[in-house]
Amino acid sequence: MRKLFVVLMLIIAVTAIGFLLTRGPAREAVTMGDTETLAPSLAVEVVEVARGDLKETVAINVTFAPESTVPVIPKTSGTVTKVLVTTGNRVQKGQTLFYIDDTHLQLQVKQAEAAYEMACANLAQGQKGATEEDLKQIESTVAQARASYDNVAAEYERMAKLFAKEMISRQQLDAVALQKEIAASNLTAAEARLTAVQKGATQEQLDILQAQVKQAKSALELARLQLSYTQVTAPIAGVLAQFSVEEGSMASPTAPAGVIIDDRNMKAHALVPESYVNALKPGDQILLEAKAVPGTSFTGTITAVTPLADQTTRQFPVEISVVNASSLLKAGMMGTAHLTIREARNQLTVPVETVLYDGEQAFVYVVEGGRAVRRDITTGLSSGESVVVTAGLDEGMPVISRGQHQVKNGMLVEVR
Repeated sequence: MRKLFVVLMLIIAVTAIGFLLTRGPAREAVTMGDTETLAPSLAVEVVEVARGDLKETVAINVTFAPESTVPVIPKTSGTVTKVLVTTGNRVQKGQTLFYIDDTHLQLQVKQAEAAYEMACANLAQGQKGATEEDLKQIESTVAQARASYDNVAAEYERMAKLFAKEMISRQQLDAVALQKEIAASNLTAAEARLTAVQKGATQEQLDILQAQVKQAKSALELARLQLSYTQVTAPIAGVLAQFSVEEGSMASPTAPAGVIIDDRNMKAHALVPESYVNALKPGDQILLEAKAVPGTSFTGTITAVTPLADQTTRQFPVEISVVNASSLLKAGMMGTAHLTIREARNQLTVPVETVLYDGEQAFVYVVEGGRAVRRDITTGLSSGESVVVTAGLDEGMPVISRGQHQVKNGMLVEVR
C-alpha cells in the first residue's frame, strides 16, 4: 500500500513538471518575452519615389520601302549598242546607262542642219537685196523681153494690114496676136522683177523668210533632241535594280529597261489601329528597329497619316520617313515602330516591378521605421519600365524594389 502511494505521487510530480515545461507559466514566460528581438528581419532593396517624364509607347509592325522608285524608260526605239552599268550599281542622276543605235537620227540631224542653213541664207539675201551683178542680169532680161515684144508687135501690125487686104487668113492673124500677148506678158514680168529688185524685198516677203528660218530651227532642235534620246540616262540618283539590258537587245519606250531606287531615305509603312491613330500627327519623331539589323535603331519622322482606314484591315496607313545614311535598310525589310501615344511630364514615378496587386487594387511596400508598410496607390501612364503614381505616395519615399514579394505588412526589414 505504501509503495502504491509512492508511485502515484511520482506520477503526479512528473505530470506537473511536464505541464510546467510545456504549457505552464514557465513556457508562457518564454513566449511572451521579447519576440521582436528573437525574430529575424528580411533584407530588401528600395528605390525612392521620383519625379520624371514618361511616354507610353506601342509597337507596330512596319515594312521598309525606298523613298523613290523610278523606272528607266527609253524615249526612242532601237538596238542597244553599248551598256555601261549593271544591276546593283549606284548611279547619279543624269549618268549614262546605255546607248541605242543612232545612225538614222544622225542623218535626220544633218538634213535639218542643211534646211536651216538654206533658210538663213534666203533671209540674209532678202534683207541685203540683189547684188550689182544680179541687177545687171535682170536688166538684160528686161531688154531682151522688150526687144522680143517690139518685134512681135511690128509683125502683128504688118499682118494686120495684110489681113485687111484679105491677103492672109484670120487664123494667121490670131497666131501672131497670141505671140504678141505672150511677149507682152514676159516683158511685164521682167519689168516687175526689175522693179522689185531695185526697191528690195517687201516686209511681207521678209516676214515669210523669217518664219521659214524659225521653222527650220525648230526642226533642227527636234532632230537633235531625238538624237539625244539614244543616250539613255538615270532619271534619279540611287541603286540600279532589275536592270535587264544587253548589247544587241532591243530598247523601246513600251518596255522599262530597269528600276532605280533611292535608298538614301526610306519609308516605313505601318497600319495603326483606330485607338492610336489620333495620337499621331505629321512631324512626330518615331523610333524604329529592323529585324534584319538587330541592335540598331533608326529615327523616323511621320510624314503622312491617312484619314481613311484600309478597307481590309480597318486600320489606318501611316508613312514614316527614315534616313538611311548607313544603307543598312533594304527595300522589303520588316521592322517595328515604337509609337508614342501618351505623355506625362513631371509626375511621381516608380519602377513597374515595385507595384503589386490585390485584385484590382495596386499597392507598394514602403519602409517606415524599419518595417514594410503597405501603401495602396493609384497608377497612371506606364512606359513599360516605370509607372506614374497619381495618389498614395510622396516624393522621396523609399519603395521596396527587391523582396517586395516576400514581405508582409508590418514585417521587420533591413534595407541594403
